[in-house]
Amino acid sequence: MSIVHKSTTLLFSSNPANGAQNVSADGSSFDVVLATPLMIHPSAVSCTLSVIQANIWNVSPNISPKFNNNIFNFTTSNSANPGTYNIVFPEGLYSIANFGGYISNFLTNQGLPADLITVSADDSTSQSVITFLDAGDSVNFTVTNSCREVLGFDSRIAPTSGQIAGWSEYSDRQAEFNRVNSFLITSNIVSGGLPINTGGRNVIGSVPINVKTGSQINYDPQNSIEIEAIELSGNSKLNVSFQLRDQLLRLAPTAGEYWSIIVRISYGILLSDDKMPMIRF
Repeated sequence: MSIVHKSTTLLFSSNPANGAQNVSADGSSFDVVLATPLMIHPSAVSCTLSVIQANIWNVSPNISPKFNNNIFNFTTSNSANPGTYNIVFPEGLYSIANFGGYISNFLTNQGLPADLITVSADDSTSQSVITFLDAGDSVNFTVTNSCREVLGFDSRIAPTSGQIAGWSEYSDRQAEFNRVNSFLITSNIVSGGLPINTGGRNVIGSVPINVKTGSQINYDPQNSIEIEAIELSGNSKLNVSFQLRDQLLRLAPTAGEYWSIIVRISYGILLSDDKMPMIRF
């Protein structure tokens, strides 16, 4: 007896121009109705699925009104324009430098010193640091939709008491600008998928983020992860769906960018010896 090894390769894209349907508003999910139903030969004795390529833009937001974390509220007594202000950050993927730059631009537009409140990073502790130009100014992290978690602050006023000019207030814990550390791809092609600790959750691939913000990840592994897919043997599948998720299995918005993957399904068919007729396909 011998086994004949075969494979089929499929490309799936979230772009409606390529036939994607029911694309979610945030771009993380889409469906595909196959022109020909996917079915592996019923005599297959083995079958695996692997994501052999993926193209994903590293633009998934870490600050958004959808995440309830896009408000920076502060009070100043600066003589140029004293008062309480709400900085509303537009949805986007921010580094701590981008975040601080947006605050600086806002202050300038309000007629305030650009360095009235600066945000920086302490690389040794991964904490964020807020520095106040004037004595007595403060940031209110208790307001609704505060960006406190991104900056690593508890729900409180910072600083907790009056401070001198030039005071630097450290966050209560590590900043969390890295909302998405890696991408997971889930699909209904398989019911199990790549196990995460104790069980599978339809994960068919894991894509590391190895490019800077705003760049495209071109995932092309030398050794792709193979997922058990023997359930495809003899079972027809016409409608398939895909979801782009983060490391916590939360849907990962794509900021309007399309993403795609190439899936390879490999299987083996057992051929009998001369005592039984050969399988034809």
